Amino acid sequence: MKKLLIISILLALTGLVACEDKANQQQVFDFSNQQPSAEIKQLETIITKNPGNLNSLSYLADLYFEAGQYNEALQVYDKAIAVDPACSDCFNDRGLALFYLGDASAALESFDTAVTLRPGFTQAWLSKGFVLTSEGRYQEAIAPLNRVKELDTTGTLAQQADQYLAEAAGKNLP
Repeated sequence: MKKLLIISILLALTGLVACEDKANQQQVFDFSNQQPSAEIKQLETIITKNPGNLNSLSYLADLYFEAGQYNEALQVYDKAIAVDPACSDCFNDRGLALFYLGDASAALESFDTAVTLRPGFTQAWLSKGFVLTSEGRYQEAIAPLNRVKELDTTGTLAQQADQYLAEAAGKNLP
């Protein structure tokens, strides 16, 4: 449950919009008064009419993820990546879905793609550190978590990185 909460926070911090160019987004979603299933149905309708709408795809995938429907989320993240292969947010979120589907190796590859596309993408570095820590690969988790602290020196992501680093230190690492 704690890990799901952390992932939900990561998704919230990365935003529900797919890519960095938020100023040029054409469609804004305000589903604050609807249930997730209603939001999903509405977005599916929008995507049927415009399958190349990156915002809609990304938001739908995030809703599936938040609902614990990781297979569906993964499929939609893959569609979003097909629309914009440079969408680092999509690769990060895709990695989280893969991790929850039990494929840590593919998740780590997805995070690596995200940070290759955007080297200063703090959330993707944190996601990588989170997965490595969760997999008991504490030594490997140190570098990405330290990168988070370099990029976000005092923010919430740095605090989360500190928690993972403390967990790694507790495992008697050098």
